[in-house]
Amino acid sequence: MKTLFRLTLLIALLLSVSACGSQPSEHDAALIAVVENSIAAWNAEDLDAVLALYADDAVVANKLGTFEGKEKIRSLFESAIDEFSQDCRNYKANGNTVSYECALIGRDDGKAYAGEKYELVIENGLIVSDKFIGNFTP
Repeated sequence: MKTLFRLTLLIALLLSVSACGSQPSEHDAALIAVVENSIAAWNAEDLDAVLALYADDAVVANKLGTFEGKEKIRSLFESAIDEFSQDCRNYKANGNTVSYECALIGRDDGKAYAGEKYELVIENGLIVSDKFIGNFTP
């Protein structure tokens, strides 16, 4: 009986430690929140709210090129914000970097047409680097 009790206690302890390890730290959660707020603003087609989360000297690098500074980033985003929304997931924070993936959803038909992976660097609550790192099938 003691053995069964000890085994049950050990399993419960291991499960609780495992559950605790799956929660992001406060720092990681704050970084992920910046990314999620950016995506929510994008999906609401609120370009000013998106840009408010970027540093003045931020850099965006994607398939179209490299865009430095808010005005160039604004021009890039203005040409796309009404074309698609984003369904993002698999956030992973490491230091000041958050990687994640998004399915791009056409605003006109509501269908996913591309899957893209990104890596953002966040400093002082602002995005300083936004880099496209690959594709996936949504």
